Amino acid sequence: MNIDDCFMEGLLKKIRPQLETAKKEIENAKKHLDKARKNEDMGIHDIAVIAAYTSMFHAARTILYRDGIKERSHICIVLYLKAKYPELQEQARILDTYRRFRHTALYGIEDIIDKVEAETSIQLANEFIKIIEKKI
Repeated sequence: MNIDDCFMEGLLKKIRPQLETAKKEIENAKKHLDKARKNEDMGIHDIAVIAAYTSMFHAARTILYRDGIKERSHICIVLYLKAKYPELQEQARILDTYRRFRHTALYGIEDIIDKVEAETSIQLANEFIKIIEKKI
């Protein structure tokens, strides 16, 4: 799948830029990051990683709303960032990595997420949000 497929399949759709929604999304990202921290403090590593990913997901949606793009697919957000923002390649890679972690944590039967991974996800999500904030 590529970004053109995302548009053709309706997983990405052009809309009018929504700056107010973009601002709300970055605040939503920060709330999810706070939830990630709280879960990690309680030793709930898998939920901490899911919340850290969710914070990155909402931060990335900030860019899309600002650009006038509505998404219906997590992978298409990654593809959009890779295609439209070469300077965000590393953030797109991180988002995709944690997208897969989220999938495994939600649907897998093995417990693969530990304290180190949870702490790393929180640190990366914090940096991700800061980088996205500079773009908007």
